[in-house]
Amino acid sequence: MEQFAERLAQTHAFGKLARAERIELARLAHRRQLDAGEFLCHQGEVWTHAIFVAAGQLRWAMLSPSGKEYMLYALEPGRVFWGHSFFDDEPMPASLQATQPTEVYVWHRDVILPIVDRNPVVWREITKALVATMRQAREIIYGLAFQPVAGRLAKLLLTQFPAPEKQSFERSITLHEIAARVASTPEVVSRVLHQFQAEGILEITRASITLNNRAALARVVESTDGAKKSDPKE
Repeated sequence: MEQFAERLAQTHAFGKLARAERIELARLAHRRQLDAGEFLCHQGEVWTHAIFVAAGQLRWAMLSPSGKEYMLYALEPGRVFWGHSFFDDEPMPASLQATQPTEVYVWHRDVILPIVDRNPVVWREITKALVATMRQAREIIYGLAFQPVAGRLAKLLLTQFPAPEKQSFERSITLHEIAARVASTPEVVSRVLHQFQAEGILEITRASITLNNRAALARVVESTDGAKKSDPKE
């Protein structure tokens, strides 16, 4: 319990609480283990909860009216997430789904709200977090709407190689999952990946992707961003 309370102290919102209140918050949390592919909440559901991601990863994905899925971002360990329904009792605009075995701690609104209401500074931190999430979603949606698939895929691949010394990573996500992240189809993603391979930018095997030319991949992103900015219709 105290170990979990210490992890809560590392978050922006709960770090503002007194130690005794963090321990109370930890005691009130409901621990859930999710299998890969299991949903924590569904788009269209009224879900009045907040969560702390302890291990694993959750994907925040939205279905369009035509049934096409768009993955907006992922929730990593240490992240606190507040369900939209928590604030307005309206349906969730997207779904939370585990991408791998995942452990989360869940609070219903009725449980956590009294603690938050006693600490106005926590509300300020929650507001900051929500604004940051909206800005993040705006950038993602902007990219999905205006950036070509090659640019979106190049940008995604660069996030998998955050440091120059990291040259390869295991293919832990499928083509379908990559396609959902870049708002495309598995077939198009496969073609673009093999185009990158033919140009010597990367190498693809069944188990991994190896980056050979980070600068070239970055130029793909820059060129597609530049084409968008120079579009006279914008």
